[in-house]
Formats: sequence, structure tokens, C-alpha cells
Amino acid sequence: MKRSIATAILVTVLAVSCLSRNPTIEAYRNHFYSINFMDVENLSVKLTTEKIDISRNEKRMLKDGDILVYLTDEDRLGKMVILELDKNESGMLLFDFVTYDKNGKVFTEKKDVKFHSSYVFDFDKGIFPKEIEGVKLWWHSTDDIEMYLVPWAPTKLLKYPNAEMN
Repeated sequence: MKRSIATAILVTVLAVSCLSRNPTIEAYRNHFYSINFMDVENLSVKLTTEKIDISRNEKRMLKDGDILVYLTDEDRLGKMVILELDKNESGMLLFDFVTYDKNGKVFTEKKDVKFHSSYVFDFDKGIFPKEIEGVKLWWHSTDDIEMYLVPWAPTKLLKYPNAEMN
């Protein structure tokens, strides 16, 4: 009797634990963490200062699960995974990121970063800076429809190939 009660409790705890996780986000993260520093470094020659369209229309170039590779203005490579992009037109991008040092070791890493429209983000420090100087990425909203992720030179970005998880 005690054993069956303990088993029932264990099954309930496991079920609640599984329900509290978003399996889609976990899949995005698993793919994200399978990409290592060498993968990022190999793509660094293709990085660009071009803005990436994230508009609320057919021009949108990114979706949930996509991965971006970047080079910061402090010459560090990194990667970010988009967990949620403008869900329900929230004007918010939820992402995880890892910035590496020159030797490929993790320099800065954060999960569940909430990046709001018109904000700027610093991948080296992992913060939303109060001043524009040193800013790495800007979510530029020209209106309620047209929006871009804009790397500020010398910061560069690239959508990771084969990142489609949807």
C-alpha cells in the first residue's frame, strides 16, 4: 500500500513537472546548445551589418526557434536562439544567448532574456544599457507593423543555417 502511494505521488510530481515545461522551447534550446564555438567561428566570415526584418507581415525573416550568430563590437563571437518572437504582437522577443571569449570559453550567458521593441541590448555585458554607446543590437520599430533587428557597427549578425525547428 505504501509503495503504491509513493508511486502515485512520484507519477503526479513528474506529470506536473513535464506540464510546466514548454517542450517546444526545450527543443529549441537543445538545438541551440548543440551548436558549439567552432560552428559559430566557421560562420563568422559571413556575418553582416545588414538589418534583419522581423515585421508583422510576410517580410518577416525570423521565427521562433531560429538561431542568430553575432560578432560584438568588442570582437567576441556568440549565438542567440529565438524562443518567442512578438507572440500575440507583444512587442517582445524572448531569447537565450551565449557570448564567447577569444578562446571559445563562455564569456556571458543568459536565458529567458526579454527584449522589448525599441530597446537596445549589449551581448558582451548581457544587459540593456542606459546609454547608447557600445550597444550591440537594436529592435527598431518604424511603426506597428515594420520592425527590424539592427546590429550597430561594428556588431554583425547572421541567421544560422538549418536552424528551422518548426
